[in-house]
Amino acid sequence: MKRKFALIAACMAVLLSGCWDAKEPQSVNFVTALGIDYVKGEYTIYAQVLAFGDISKQESSANTEETHVWIATGKGETISKALMSIYPASQQKTLWTHVKAIVFSKSLLNNNLSECLNSLLRSSELRYTPWVYGTDQDIPSILSGVSLLNQSALNSELMDPREVYEQFSTIEPLRLIKLMNGIREPAATVLIPSIKLTDQVWSSKEKPISLVRLDGAYVISKGENKGFLDDGLLSGARWVAFKNMHRYPLLLKIKDGGQAQINILNSKPLVRVRLDGGEIKFTVKIKVKAAVSEVAGDPTPTSLQIKEAAAAQIKQQITGNFHAAKAKKIDIYGIEDILYRRFNKQWKKMTAGPGGQDHLFSSLQLEDTDVDVKLMHSSTYKLKYH
Repeated sequence: MKRKFALIAACMAVLLSGCWDAKEPQSVNFVTALGIDYVKGEYTIYAQVLAFGDISKQESSANTEETHVWIATGKGETISKALMSIYPASQQKTLWTHVKAIVFSKSLLNNNLSECLNSLLRSSELRYTPWVYGTDQDIPSILSGVSLLNQSALNSELMDPREVYEQFSTIEPLRLIKLMNGIREPAATVLIPSIKLTDQVWSSKEKPISLVRLDGAYVISKGENKGFLDDGLLSGARWVAFKNMHRYPLLLKIKDGGQAQINILNSKPLVRVRLDGGEIKFTVKIKVKAAVSEVAGDPTPTSLQIKEAAAAQIKQQITGNFHAAKAKKIDIYGIEDILYRRFNKQWKKMTAGPGGQDHLFSSLQLEDTDVDVKLMHSSTYKLKYH
């Protein structure tokens, strides 16, 4: 009998031995967001850490306690040194596998973006899925901004911008892997969403609350920051360059004084590029599906007037933004990437030499823009066609 008990005890010891050194989740620093700055040859890393209880708020239906956010700061001449400088005062093990967002300073975008990304992704812990942003504001303040109703910071727009984008498609979110792919391609253009804090929208107990919002995009080409585009200059890219548009409001002014607002439900762009001698000519064809959300004025605008006004406004945005971006030598519609893939030999000749990019932009011409608007429904409004 004693032998049987001894054998059972030995088996249990073997089965349980793998759990002896296991760490409880609350005993680990889970980094949920990173901020990276670069000033005078030195990197500064800001690591956002949430309490384990705040992470679990995603599963809770009622949250009354305030969310707590901790920010660790590390510095070093390289990314690795800056990351490791956080460890000595971390009190317990730090894991980077749960990073959901990375915020790059404008200074880093202007200097060492490619080197920074290469160093980050050499780590086996960091994944390719975090959302990426650029900013010209104080990064710790952005990482400290959480969400409404004392919810977990994981429910903020910083951590998951898709929720807001599906309701209001102003600036398309970007993941780290898409940024890396764009930088590695010799002719691609990538739009990194710009993020900032605003206290002009929400308040609590008559005190303003600072929350994050997207306010534009930084244009990255060949690993370099080519400039900043605000919401106005992004209106053309919204139709041509964005891969998915879920919902975007468009306010229209009708010729006879009426007004209408439509919600864009879907936009499918088709860009064709051709070479004409030494010129690069391209055409844009857009198919748009929309729904009427509001009409005003007397007489009431007809569906034909709404479609014509929407097509004219979209066409004006595409054309106007192209010329404004061309003057800044910014390829917001990705024409160079199409040229690189379809006419590679000609692209090499055009971009050869120190003045190659200037020659490329001077050769770009928007030949034609065709916009087809289809109204899917008009809500409760009964619209005449003519």
